[in-house]
Amino acid sequence: MKNIHKILFLVATLSLLVFLPCKQSSANDLKMQDTAFLLNPVSSSALKGNSFNQYVTFAKYEKDILQDDTHILEVQNLENGCDVSFKSSDTDILDVKQLSDTSCSYTGVGYGKAKITVTITKTTAFFFKEKRTIRASIKVTPKAVSVMFRQGTRKIASGRKLKLPLTIRPSISEEIPTFRSLNKKVVSIAKNGKITGKKPGTTFVTATLLNGKTAKCKIVVLEQMPDDEPDDDWETED
Repeated sequence: MKNIHKILFLVATLSLLVFLPCKQSSANDLKMQDTAFLLNPVSSSALKGNSFNQYVTFAKYEKDILQDDTHILEVQNLENGCDVSFKSSDTDILDVKQLSDTSCSYTGVGYGKAKITVTITKTTAFFFKEKRTIRASIKVTPKAVSVMFRQGTRKIASGRKLKLPLTIRPSISEEIPTFRSLNKKVVSIAKNGKITGKKPGTTFVTATLLNGKTAKCKIVVLEQMPDDEPDDDWETED
């Protein structure tokens, strides 16, 4: 019986020697994992399974602007507690100034293309910083210095539409002149320069630039066009 008790005691002792290092190792592993988490904490959005500021976007803005013109860019659908900064990719083309926590102004100072980079930052638990960047591409062109209708006189049938071709200098300018009909009862003209014949008669339409330069075109509206007059570029009225 005494031998049996000794044997059982030895077995119990050996078991403790075998299992104790394993428990100690597990404890050490947990401490190392905790330390690693503190050094590289998981972001709150990663824990939730959502991307950071996934719905953030821009409000409607002008992508093609003229030199010296200023417009506003605004960020919307922004999460609470975020810091936002705005930066121009090329200050020789585009000047950017922050106006508020969610908006900036941008002014064309040169010609070409530039981007506005918006950086969104949020500090979470353990001072971990989440960041996201979104960009808006802007094209800047010079203001026009001259404008001319390619034809001094155009004929159009009543009820028809016609786009009047223009020549603008410099050709890279994206400026759209202000169009006007001197007699809207005879012919009307849209913002894009397309005229519509209203009733037979004669009038003029003008195209005016921001610098005040104006071009003029004589429009003759007929009941119907003669058979020998081309009408390939006409459109029926909607």
